[in-house]
Amino acid sequence: MTRRDLLLARVAASTIFFGNGFGIGTWAAQLPRFKVSLGLSDGELSLGLLAFSLGAVALMPVIGWAVAVVGSRTMSLIAAFSFAAALLLPGLAPSLPLFVAASLVAGACNGTMDIAMNTNATVVERAWGSAIMSSFHAFFSLGGLAGAALSGLLIAADIGIVPTLLISCSGMGLLFLGTGFWTMSETERASEGHGFAWPRGPVILLAVLAMFCFIVEGAVVDWSAIYLQTVAGASLEAAVSGFAAFSLTMTICRFMGDYVVRHLGRVRTLQVGGLLSALGLALAMILPSPLSASIGFALVGIGLANTVPVLFSTAGQMKGIPPSMGVAMVATLGYGGLLMGPPLIGFGGEMFGLRAMLVLLIAFTFVIIIMSQRALQRSTVQFS
Repeated sequence: MTRRDLLLARVAASTIFFGNGFGIGTWAAQLPRFKVSLGLSDGELSLGLLAFSLGAVALMPVIGWAVAVVGSRTMSLIAAFSFAAALLLPGLAPSLPLFVAASLVAGACNGTMDIAMNTNATVVERAWGSAIMSSFHAFFSLGGLAGAALSGLLIAADIGIVPTLLISCSGMGLLFLGTGFWTMSETERASEGHGFAWPRGPVILLAVLAMFCFIVEGAVVDWSAIYLQTVAGASLEAAVSGFAAFSLTMTICRFMGDYVVRHLGRVRTLQVGGLLSALGLALAMILPSPLSASIGFALVGIGLANTVPVLFSTAGQMKGIPPSMGVAMVATLGYGGLLMGPPLIGFGGEMFGLRAMLVLLIAFTFVIIIMSQRALQRSTVQFS
């Protein structure tokens, strides 16, 4: 493969990540409209959110095997087009049961796409010869911002839910169609006799680290605005500043992440990331003002920006395990953490207060710091 072909493969993989993030941003931006159009309560809307997440997680152990059989290129494109089409379904649902079912389908397509595109990214990274996984996840974050922004503009223009979704999903489809010609393929085949990629062997520690990373990330995403409003005393309008700071710093630092990983190494990147996250959470807890809490959540975004890309990349390089199986093992437990984090903070916050629950999140970041060396020592990655 020539350097030009490799560059095109990297661009194609980045575009798929961008498209997936664009879809997630579109979904998130439409949630208030789904709630109003169907007359849902907060609890009923949560059923749709839970269905989306469960759909994503439920198939992950099996999808790793499927990707190993058919290849990451084929599965990435199938899942990408399926996700673009499935995002239309929640907007067409006329009732809560159908909305939950549509969310489940869309989530399953997203989970499939997540495993396939991360596997394909490890294939491109291996051929590239240096750490580039963070840049792929940066395009995912950028896509999320773009999807939410476009939806916001369409909502402001008083475009209906279905036309908004149709415009966004059509754009995603065209984007994926353009990348199909350049997406890198591989001849990987499943090496085990069964198709269930539950975390085991040396991948278990990587999966546990991913779980803690996602617990912290999910907690910040879902609870930072509420924390600023109820604990830090921010106004309703200013309460979103914590999440905005977290998202912005995460996106920026993911674009810088490949440089950081190459110069610090994977273990040090995880350890420094865990330390920055702990400092940010501690700042938000000790000085609960809108400004200091927002700065704290920004530090968490910096710290977590490159932890998951490093873990996915490492899982895709483990000896004796097909890349798709390794990625699926880490993603299954990792996204399980994304499911557990928000309700854990919510129920704990009711009993002990949100401020006290930051102590638990700080403890999780120290687990990341402590476990990083051991978790990555059996990696077969050939570059720092």
